[in-house]
Amino acid sequence: MTDAQRPNGLVPSIAPEYVRFNGYFRDSPEWGSALILAAWQQYVWTGDDTPLRAHYDAMQRYFDYLTIRAEGHLLSHGLGDWYDVGPKPPGVSQLTPIPLVATSIYYEDALKLERIATHLGRTTDAQHYAALADQIAEAFNARFLDTGKALYAAGSQTAQALPLVLGLAPDAQRDAVLAHLVEAVRAAGNGTTAGDVGYRYLLRALAEGGRSDVIFEMTNQSERPGYGYQLAHGATSLTEAWDANPNSSQNHFMLGQIIEWFYHDLAGLAPDPAAPGFANIIVRPNPVGDVTWAEARYDSVRGPIAVHWNRDGGHFRLNVTVPPNARASIQLPVESGSAITESGQSVSGRTDITSAGEIDGRPAFEVGAGHYEFRAD
Repeated sequence: MTDAQRPNGLVPSIAPEYVRFNGYFRDSPEWGSALILAAWQQYVWTGDDTPLRAHYDAMQRYFDYLTIRAEGHLLSHGLGDWYDVGPKPPGVSQLTPIPLVATSIYYEDALKLERIATHLGRTTDAQHYAALADQIAEAFNARFLDTGKALYAAGSQTAQALPLVLGLAPDAQRDAVLAHLVEAVRAAGNGTTAGDVGYRYLLRALAEGGRSDVIFEMTNQSERPGYGYQLAHGATSLTEAWDANPNSSQNHFMLGQIIEWFYHDLAGLAPDPAAPGFANIIVRPNPVGDVTWAEARYDSVRGPIAVHWNRDGGHFRLNVTVPPNARASIQLPVESGSAITESGQSVSGRTDITSAGEIDGRPAFEVGAGHYEFRAD
């Protein structure tokens, strides 16, 4: 991406730029921002900040390019929520205004650059990006949020999800914004209307809002556009269009964000951004629907991490493997006051297991490297 960056700071949507497109196909903030967002993701997952240090100047140039294009801290160009499901054939965003999507990503870039600058010891830069993020947020809500209805724009899945995930939605309205997001999913028959950009935020907004049950209902069906629908229509690889439209790409990865939910939420294995490289592991299973067990494994830079849970009757069991030089935050999906054991012994009074009280109503524990077998009634 840095090699493909233009002298004016633009990062084209395709890199290397073997084929040069014109207009929004070349310049869409949701795509060029990968220069910033992917570098940060790499740091969170590996603890390696080399991409941050090597490409910080390029990130700044791209962000400056977006800032020049912004009017009143709002961006208005790009493809928006590409390939969302609307009344027209898929393509440029139909259900969500392009400026809402572009400005959301612009805001996310500012947040990430603030964190990157802080990590690199660039205090003045960090203060600049933090102040700019506040200005973008104020302009965003003034333009798109109907405070009386807690609706962003027309209330599409993507329009409601982006502000929730990015922290743009005011605290006093978050519950109502989430409720309208669930309504938008229900109105689509528990189907997905979000496109390549918005779908990932739709999943994150629902999961972080405690509504993985809605994700399960969206995914566990084949009657409406989605993964099951693609399979039912003969797809053998992930297609570009939710409805497996044969006129679109038949080998696309961009709608594959459900994988993150499988690991991060259903199985409950996730990195902790505050402790990059899985120095601390978040283990937070989310049993949903009729799923009775799930397991996941990730070969981190510190070694294999494994999670397996199952439930039957009134019992919930969780096996966790934490690699050397790592810790884990275990957050059990059981009621407060439940009888909890590890390897057949009560967790109370243990020196190898530290109670962390409750996190979002879940009993939580801190553990070091090793293998653990939790059971809760």
